[in-house]
Amino acid sequence: MFHSAANPVIRLVFIPLALLFYLISTGASLAVLSPIFVVMFMTIMPSRPPLSVLLKVMAAMLVISFGMVLFGSVLVDSPTGFWLYSWLLMYWGYSRSHRDPKDIIATLTLVVVVVMVVFNKQMNIPLGILPLMLFEKLVVAIVVTYLGFWVFPGEDKDILPEQGTSAADDTPMDSLVVALKVTALTIVLAVLIGMDASQTMLITITISNMIKSGNSHDHRTFSMNKLVTTTVGILFTLPIVLLVMAGAPDFVLFGVAVVCGLQLACFAIRRKTTLSIYQLLFTNFVALAYQILNHPGYDSLTAQMMRLLSITCAIVIGALILSLIQSEKLVTAKQS
Repeated sequence: MFHSAANPVIRLVFIPLALLFYLISTGASLAVLSPIFVVMFMTIMPSRPPLSVLLKVMAAMLVISFGMVLFGSVLVDSPTGFWLYSWLLMYWGYSRSHRDPKDIIATLTLVVVVVMVVFNKQMNIPLGILPLMLFEKLVVAIVVTYLGFWVFPGEDKDILPEQGTSAADDTPMDSLVVALKVTALTIVLAVLIGMDASQTMLITITISNMIKSGNSHDHRTFSMNKLVTTTVGILFTLPIVLLVMAGAPDFVLFGVAVVCGLQLACFAIRRKTTLSIYQLLFTNFVALAYQILNHPGYDSLTAQMMRLLSITCAIVIGALILSLIQSEKLVTAKQS
C-alpha cells in the first residue's frame, strides 16, 4: 500500500510494537508471545508469502500447537520421558535449521518446546490449556504478519542470508554437533528451572536462537561480535525506561519505541548483520519493551538491568556452547 524503500525496516519495527501495545492495553495474557512470533515470521520471510504458503504454515502450527504439546502432556507425569521427548523435538528442530536457517517449522518447534517446558516445570501451568493458547497466539501473529506485508510492501534485501547444509551433506559429525547443542540447551534449561530463575524463557530462547545455525563461520561471528552487538541493541530500550519512570502516556512511549526500533534496525544494517543476529536483536527488543511496560515507575530501571544481565549471560553461555562444539569438531577432525 505504502511503497517505500524503507518499508522492510518500518514493517519489522512498527507492526510488532503496535501489536504489543494493543495487546497490553486490552489485558491479553502473555501479550509478548504474538509480537515475538511476528518478528520471527518477518525476519524469516523477507517478502509477502503467497496465500498457499500461509495456509501450509497455519496447518503446521496446528500440528505443533496441539500434536506436540498434547503428546507431551501424556508424558508429563514421567520426568525422564518428558525431558527425553523435549530433547528429541529440539534435536529434530535443530537438524532442520542446520539444513535451512529460515525453516519456519524448525523455529516454531524450538520456541514451542521451550515455552512448553517452562510453563509446566517452572510455572506449574497444566499443559492442557497450552495448545489452544499457543495456536491462538500463532494465528494472530500470522494474520498480523500478512497485514504488515500488505500495508508496507517490499522485499528486505539489506539483511545477509545464512547458508545451510543439504540433507545429502549430513555426516555423523553433523548429527553429533546437533546432539551436543540440544544436550547443552537442555542442561541450561533444567538448571534455570531448578534455580527458579525469573528470566528462564528469555535466556533459553536467546541461546536457542544463537546456536540454531549450522554454519561454523556464524559460530565464530557469534563469539566475536554478537555479545557487543546485542548488548548495544539492548541499550536502545533505555529511552523507553526513562519515559516509563517519568510517567509518559502510552502514545509517547509507542512513538519513542518505534524511533528506537528504527535506529536499532539502521544500526544492524550498518553492521551488515546476518539473519540470525537481526532476528535475535528484535526478539530481545520486543521482549524487553514488554517487560519495561509491565514494570512502571522506578522498578522499570531495575527490571531492565536484570533483563540486560540475563540476556548478556545468555549470549555468553551461547558463545561458550558454540566454542566447545567448535573445539570438539576440530579434535574429531584431527583424530580422523
